[in-house]
Amino acid sequence: MPSIHLFNRRFNFASDDLTLPSLIDIILRFPLLIIFIIYHLNDKLSNSICSSSFYIGYFYPLLIIYIGIIIISSIICFVSLQGTPVNNIYPRRHMSLLIYIRLIFVLIDIIINIIGLIIILKSFEICEFLSRRIMILSIIISVILAISLFIILAIFIDLTGVVSAEKKWEMRIKFIFSCGRSYGGQSSDIQNIVKTLQYLFDDERFDLVASDVATGLILLQQEDLLEERSIDIIESVPLNILQEGLYYNSYAQSAFGWFSLAYQYRMTFIPRILFAMRYRTIGLLCCCCGLTCCQNPDSLYDPCGSQYKTLQYLLRKQKPIILYANFFGAFGRAPFYIAADNEKKTIIISIRGTLSAMDILTDINAVEDILETELFGNGHCHSGMHSAAKYIRNDISTRLVDIFVKYPDYTLVICGYSLGAGVAAILSILFKSTYPHVKCYGIAMPGSVLSENLALATRDFIYSYVVDVDMIARASIHSLKHLRDRIIDALNKCNRNKLRVLTTTFIRTLTKRRLVFHSMMSESTLTNTSLDMNSTISQIVSTDHSSEYERLIIPGTIIHLYSTDRVGLFTRKASYRACISTYHQFTQFIVHPRMWFDHFPASYSTALADVIENLNNSSTV
Repeated sequence: MPSIHLFNRRFNFASDDLTLPSLIDIILRFPLLIIFIIYHLNDKLSNSICSSSFYIGYFYPLLIIYIGIIIISSIICFVSLQGTPVNNIYPRRHMSLLIYIRLIFVLIDIIINIIGLIIILKSFEICEFLSRRIMILSIIISVILAISLFIILAIFIDLTGVVSAEKKWEMRIKFIFSCGRSYGGQSSDIQNIVKTLQYLFDDERFDLVASDVATGLILLQQEDLLEERSIDIIESVPLNILQEGLYYNSYAQSAFGWFSLAYQYRMTFIPRILFAMRYRTIGLLCCCCGLTCCQNPDSLYDPCGSQYKTLQYLLRKQKPIILYANFFGAFGRAPFYIAADNEKKTIIISIRGTLSAMDILTDINAVEDILETELFGNGHCHSGMHSAAKYIRNDISTRLVDIFVKYPDYTLVICGYSLGAGVAAILSILFKSTYPHVKCYGIAMPGSVLSENLALATRDFIYSYVVDVDMIARASIHSLKHLRDRIIDALNKCNRNKLRVLTTTFIRTLTKRRLVFHSMMSESTLTNTSLDMNSTISQIVSTDHSSEYERLIIPGTIIHLYSTDRVGLFTRKASYRACISTYHQFTQFIVHPRMWFDHFPASYSTALADVIENLNNSSTV
């Protein structure tokens, strides 16, 4: 930061990002240079039979250009280590000039190797075996490095000025999420995503690149770990809500199908998937031949029946009757299944969370959408999740009527994990007037689902479960903007170079375990406490004055599963407590080593089981 400008174009890397690329260039070329010099000395002593054109036209120029490349790469490496990310960029003021010189050396290197290739073709048989191999090796390495350099420049070039800002983001979306192919969905949805990304990243006041974000997150991690945060406790959690959450968590995670099987049984995945399929090799033939012999009539988009069989295997303990499954996943769609649980006497709709690139697009489509309800009035909701919920409602409305005719004494439960949890919350609102007994259990509920009026009105039937510092539970357009502003603030205060921050701090994070941020509170003292913000955080980022987007929050009753142990990145066992909290606790990111790991399915299974076990043990004492 700021980003490099070359050929009157902005590139998405900064002048202090070139340390490692330069070191790699030196490491690859310096051993070759030593080999060339040793070979030349030995070659002179042994009276080489190679022609003089080999030395004059190729070998000596190659030595000179290698020495020049190593020197200029060393200078670039040294200069990129100077100064700080933002406040002191003056020592790196000549970095663009050094890059131009390096590119000139690349062109000269290519020309020399073309000449060398011509010499090889003319005198390949004359030169001895070692000479030929050295020439070939040099040409291969130079070509690979030159191609890599130009590819990197092409990837990091900012197309602003060549195409419109909207078109630039649309091209990036197509390249990253659909490999350049059509992504499906409505053009208005894509425009919503483009506007969101522009809002977050195209602010003219800032000039952030990827390494700036990584450095800022590490700096904020140090700041947040030193800050002791209090838990916003409203009341303790009834044991039955925790037990229901753990029970329906298995349904929510099973919607991932084979991925859930692979995640839960990493070492024995292959034999388990074969057992789940009962070694039905005929299924492969059905897929290849386009036959329908292996398809289940109540399972859509599952030609071999593999997903259906995997689902049955994952739910072998609950032994539900799987009534319908739709495994179609696309932009604005979410795979799901319907099952009848005879033990709980519930009809369960389980919705899959994020698994594909198209699911990520659905997540990013986070602008507000109008949600009209009969019981709670009008409000707003997450646009991508709303599209997925409407798709499921249209698909199963008639089918659900027939199901409840067959199971009249059963109640409706909708559950999901992550993206599926948000879709489940919106779907439960859509079904509330038709099925008043509906309940929703959202595991790893995202932080941007419903507007405040709808979120508070659904506390009686929507239960949102959040583990510790789960970043998805705190993700919203407003929290991302706030995080971006905090990153800018942290970079402005930083007085170290970027490489030092990225290496030493990361190593310290891996080795140290002083990662407590929750105050050690007794749940017997159920007083309302608020988030205690550290005074070191700049006041310019402590509030958000933007009103361009409606604030969307976590819906329903929020069950926060938090740890008061010293939890590190690789902590295997932590003791969890549970409380009913408010959405105010989840309006900002807590930058912590486990902010991503706490979103993993294993974290929720472990936390729910641990809280229930602790409560059972305390009640028996």
